[in-house]
Amino acid sequence: MDTNVIIRHLSGDQKSEKALHGALLYISSITYAELLAGDLQGDEIKILSEYLADIYIIHTNDFICETTAQLRKGHKLKLPDALIAATGIFLRLPIVTFDNDFDSIDDLQIIKLTV
Repeated sequence: MDTNVIIRHLSGDQKSEKALHGALLYISSITYAELLAGDLQGDEIKILSEYLADIYIIHTNDFICETTAQLRKGHKLKLPDALIAATGIFLRLPIVTFDNDFDSIDDLQIIKLTV
């Protein structure tokens, strides 16, 4: 999942809920870091911790790092997006996102949600 999907899902977005309901959920380590770096207050920290407890966090490895570098060079992606895409390619799983940033990557499956 892209970070924006989790943020919207936690905010009660119905499109995110429908797309994620009943699925095994995976995020890259960069998504995990982005979520933890958010400006969270009080109960939001607890809610995020509980939410993340049911999600698989995929940490980087050589394949993900090398693919990230290729994606940055070939598609001019920002580092977080390249890492998220490389993780999806590594897992052979689609990226769920609201963004268009991943559209040019042929080896990546995308589930694009609309606002």
